[in-house]
Amino acid sequence: MKESEYSEYMKDKTAVSKGADFVFKNIRYQVKGNRPSGKKGSFVTKVPKASNYEWDKLIWILYDKNYVMQEAWEWCVQDYRLAFDSIKRLSPNHYRKGKCLYQKE
Repeated sequence: MKESEYSEYMKDKTAVSKGADFVFKNIRYQVKGNRPSGKKGSFVTKVPKASNYEWDKLIWILYDKNYVMQEAWEWCVQDYRLAFDSIKRLSPNHYRKGKCLYQKE
């Protein structure tokens, strides 16, 4: 897509939208992320849960305190709904059961 085409496409879009954060090749993506606070001994214990299912794939990213990506995991909406719909509080280990896209060594 040319820059001018993308610019025209984005005219009525906002940074915050219900459902998908972006669309790529007709697939709607929802992105969630976490990082520890930076306090000594701090680590992520709770991850954000999708508030709706108006997306096709969810990507969860775990950053370190300096926003360097440590992990990225992908879930398709059907599997996500089956796995987590009845769970109130999600942890990183829940999301780690998805498809690993990236893991820092």
